[in-house]
Amino acid sequence: MKTIISSVTLSLLLLFAGNVYAAEDESVVDPNSDLYDTSRVIEEAEYELTEENSEKALLQDEYADDRINEAELSLEEGNEEKAEELLEDYEEHLKQSEEDLETAQEAGEDTSAVEESVVKNSQKRSENLKALLEREDLPEEAKAGIAKALENQQKAEQKFLAALKKSEEVQAKAEEKQEEAQAKAKEKQEKAQVKAEEKREEAQAKAEEKQEEVQVKAEEKQEKAQVKAEEKQEEAQAKAKEKQKAQVEAEEKQGETRAEVKEKQEKTSGRP
Repeated sequence: MKTIISSVTLSLLLLFAGNVYAAEDESVVDPNSDLYDTSRVIEEAEYELTEENSEKALLQDEYADDRINEAELSLEEGNEEKAEELLEDYEEHLKQSEEDLETAQEAGEDTSAVEESVVKNSQKRSENLKALLEREDLPEEAKAGIAKALENQQKAEQKFLAALKKSEEVQAKAEEKQEEAQAKAKEKQEKAQVKAEEKREEAQAKAEEKQEEVQVKAEEKQEKAQVKAEEKQEEAQAKAKEKQKAQVEAEEKQGETRAEVKEKQEKTSGRP
């Protein structure tokens, strides 16, 4: 129940944000304004409702910008104590931004775009702080606070630059690994394609060889059948000749028998 009420409260605060910022300058809310505390509560609500750590880091970086501008405005108004307080808040935002960015990197989030933005903003803030230090109308106590903020800003800038460089190196390695993986996959695919082509050619060669063997066997079988048929035909012709010869011999023998019978009859009939 408590969580639901908190979420509703944060949502109402964010809806109210438009009216707050419309009532003040778009870039800087006067720390002496009656709506300033509300603007800071809205920042906290916005931050709590943000889920991705990289976006949280970006918000803290934007809040750091706001604190610098507000501190400068407080110095213009002669409120050095408020300016010093805002510079301390500024350093807290820097620290929280670093922590959120580290958490995002550990979680595997893509932080390259956020890091680039943070580095650019950091460099601009360094220039603004240096410009403030060069002002002669500021008391030494205020300049000491600005110098400290500048020192911390430069340290943070170096950390962000190192993180950005590391991120770029990680990205470069990832791209290199991806290119290697693509090259290996392409090589593997080409090898598989060559192997498949070799297998296809080998299968085709075997099929042609088998077809030739079948054709040779068929021709051999046909030749054997033809030879066998010719042999049978020759045997039949030989048998036919033998039969014809036997028939001729039988007729000749029959003729001889008739002649003998006739001769015998003639001899018989001529007996006295």
